[in-house]
Amino acid sequence: MRVSLVYPSLLAVPPGIAFGVGTVVLTGSTGIGLAAGVGVGFGLFLLILVGTELGSTDREPRPGGE
Repeated sequence: MRVSLVYPSLLAVPPGIAFGVGTVVLTGSTGIGLAAGVGVGFGLFLLILVGTELGSTDREPRPGGE
């Protein structure tokens, strides 16, 4: 199976940036904000990647099933 990394990247990067910037504003620490933003972005990236890989996209009914 070939998985495109564009879809998860486009959906994971903006929330990671927003979370990181919000953390910097609230804590005043660039390092903590960077770590938080990268962590959230990477976590969402993996969640979306696994969901698109393992999620069912087959909408046709199977024989014998209703």
